[in-house]
Amino acid sequence: MESDAVSKFRTQANEKAAKLHEHILSLPAERFRGQPWTLIAAIEEFATSIQLPMLFRRPKIDVVRGVLAALEPKPKLVVEFGTFVGTSALAWGAILKELNGADAAGGVRVYTCELNPKLVQTARDLLELAGLDDVVSVLEGPGSDSLKKLYAEGKVKEGQLDMVFLDHWEKFYLPDLRLCEELKLFRKGSVAVADNTDYPGAPKYLEYVKKGGSGEAGSVRYESKSLLAKSEAGASVVEVSEVVET
Repeated sequence: MESDAVSKFRTQANEKAAKLHEHILSLPAERFRGQPWTLIAAIEEFATSIQLPMLFRRPKIDVVRGVLAALEPKPKLVVEFGTFVGTSALAWGAILKELNGADAAGGVRVYTCELNPKLVQTARDLLELAGLDDVVSVLEGPGSDSLKKLYAEGKVKEGQLDMVFLDHWEKFYLPDLRLCEELKLFRKGSVAVADNTDYPGAPKYLEYVKKGGSGEAGSVRYESKSLLAKSEAGASVVEVSEVVET
């Protein structure tokens, strides 16, 4: 159960997210059509002006872009837990298309999960505005339920997941990572990327990936490192855990 302070923080964030949604949709659509990075910049600019928290901003996006660009084979499938207004989902869709070039039409996909139906609609509208709604799907409901459904429908298969991005409630980071393991979605070279492991912190998740996983025979093994993203607001960490054994 959330504390009153956390509940108030989320309520205020959601109210500001609604203002952002309204603002962006009031701007000329031609400005953003096929221009996801222009849209992300506009989102960040307005978010800064109204002090909207919880955005995964460009410095961190650029860190993860480097991680994705280094993957072999080229990444085609990303699952994200925690959409919020959709900036990171926009980025993953744009990056996968850029990395795959002409091959992007052959099946790059991003699935992102969000509990709040109003935020789901915000993200869908922004993705449509940027022309990425054919690549990125916003799923409403708990991330674990959404992933199980994707697996049951054959949309996410064993050994197919290139990156899982964790940016929702920190207490669910480890259970959702373990779900990816249980469904055998990872391949050697897949990455798990987690935000907010420095603040507010995800100690159980961090301990797990830093020690390389569960340590059980035949289990997924990780090599994990903390990458620093620097911005005018300061520096913060993105935890990147590469699968070295499945």
